[in-house]
Amino acid sequence: MIIAHRGVSFTLPENSIPAFEASWEFGVDGIEGDFHLTKDGEIVCIHDDDTERVCKTKVIIHKSTLQDLKKLELFHEADSSLNIKIPTLAEVIKTLPKGKKIFIEIKCGDEITSPLLNQLSNFDISSDQIVIISFDSKVIKKIKSLNPKFKALFLYSCEDTRDIDDVINEALKIKANGISTDNESSKLFVEKVIESGLEYHSWTIDDANVALQLIQWGSTSITTNDPELIIKSLQL
Repeated sequence: MIIAHRGVSFTLPENSIPAFEASWEFGVDGIEGDFHLTKDGEIVCIHDDDTERVCKTKVIIHKSTLQDLKKLELFHEADSSLNIKIPTLAEVIKTLPKGKKIFIEIKCGDEITSPLLNQLSNFDISSDQIVIISFDSKVIKKIKSLNPKFKALFLYSCEDTRDIDDVINEALKIKANGISTDNESSKLFVEKVIESGLEYHSWTIDDANVALQLIQWGSTSITTNDPELIIKSLQL
């Protein structure tokens, strides 16, 4: 599967509705977005815990209401007149075509899990369209304990110096369905994850040759900033 990282974020504001809608035009299998919980219990799609980088105005997400955040505009260098807002989870879900997937990365703590699962139960989409991902093992563990039908992936960065076996054991302990990592060169890592019974997923891969290699090794998905390039290069 080819997954658009924060939508088509090279040319449009990351984690925005236009960026996600553009992703579907390239024929991706899914989108990946980052999510935080607001002060009033809403779920919004934004990577950082504040708005400074993407809105040029600093507002702390968990200290703000949805109404506060909707007053801001996502910065767009090419066209400042577009008036693009920070979307809610519900608004992002509405862009999903039938059968396509959304990878929901939790960027805050496990306080979001109950509101998230409550919202997901109200959307008119199947559970297999949802993949929940997080670097926080507590988030994955809680998601799987509250509603195991949703697929959940444990995120791991190769900047982390932990032993591969320790990472796999932790993923198994929290009942994750798989591990998603930025590994680009270790076939052994991929093999060990798959041999353990877990799925192996890759992020954020923008080199078509690396993507092809990972697919050949057994990666289930490739998350990329440049889905058009990857899809064309792999002739998918």
